[in-house]
Amino acid sequence: MKIISVLLFCVLLSGCYPVYKTLQPRSNILVVDEFGVPLQGATVVLVSNAYPYGNEKTRMEVVTNYKGEARFPSSKEWRMEVMVMHGMEVYYWNWCVTKKGYTTYVTHDGSSKDFDRKPTVKLSKGSTTKCPVKLY
Repeated sequence: MKIISVLLFCVLLSGCYPVYKTLQPRSNILVVDEFGVPLQGATVVLVSNAYPYGNEKTRMEVVTNYKGEARFPSSKEWRMEVMVMHGMEVYYWNWCVTKKGYTTYVTHDGSSKDFDRKPTVKLSKGSTTKCPVKLY
């Protein structure tokens, strides 16, 4: 018990603490056209950003299957964070969906609470643009 108390005291004194972070949530997206028909071959990008500065951390790209689905695995890891201003990272995610001949779909969520892990995205005919470099 004494060893645990000493370790706890050292951790609190240093201001560091371990935390198990979700870097990317498990997500499934369905991409359809304006008539609800699944779109195969659409490029779906899941972008992970983190505050305090909103910097992009990762960008994962998946192409939709014949059902119009793209699946993204969860990514989590242990991290050490510091109990000071700007000492911890708060992750949030955004979607970008492109398919030639269709208008590009982009979200601009600034909070993990706003992120939809299982959206159905309806693309309409139009001009396609590349996914923006910054999505926040």
